[in-house]
Amino acid sequence: MNKIYFSGLCLVMLAASLTPTITSAAYSQQDYTQIATIVNPIISNPLRPSEIVALYPMSPVEEAAIVHVAPECPVIVDGVLYEGKDISLFNGKRLHFTNDKAGNLFAFTIAVEMEEFLEKEYGNIFDLNITNATLRFENSLLCMDWWYGGAQLICSPGQQFSQLASVWDNCISSAQISDLADVTMWDYSDFGGDSYTMPAGSNYSMLTFQGWNDRASSIS
Repeated sequence: MNKIYFSGLCLVMLAASLTPTITSAAYSQQDYTQIATIVNPIISNPLRPSEIVALYPMSPVEEAAIVHVAPECPVIVDGVLYEGKDISLFNGKRLHFTNDKAGNLFAFTIAVEMEEFLEKEYGNIFDLNITNATLRFENSLLCMDWWYGGAQLICSPGQQFSQLASVWDNCISSAQISDLADVTMWDYSDFGGDSYTMPAGSNYSMLTFQGWNDRASSIS
């Protein structure tokens, strides 16, 4: 999606988008009929990213062709801090991205290690939080424009799309994640390539800083 950059707003938007727990901006919900293949519509048993990786493995040839998108912020890969541009050092190896509570960007070469990191940071986020009585969002809202603008793709907790409809493929630019379950975006259809896991209850006003603007082709 084309974005118009206003120099007067860049610094404000940058400061507001470095953390995944930003106060929500006001928005109006737009009607949208989801047109996508639902792999696991039973929300009582959502799959972890590592389970998705096991069910949909990439061939060595496919993985060797991966070229990572550089984030606009530093990234900690397997415990080592790199500048965003240095993510290219890991080309040819899929990575699993996420954020800590402070908004720092992390990446892991092994999905299970990413899950262990998130559980230490946020608790057991991979089980549906059905006892939460003060829900902000029951469903996740994946938005076409920055700051939760434009059309919205509504995802129920645990719902999975192996292929996004053409109108949504590589078009998600911001997200408000349900209080009930995390959402993982995948670079390729059928859950291939890099992944980016957004914990339950987190907000992302601009996914460009994490390197995930207009990038997702499947969702779990």
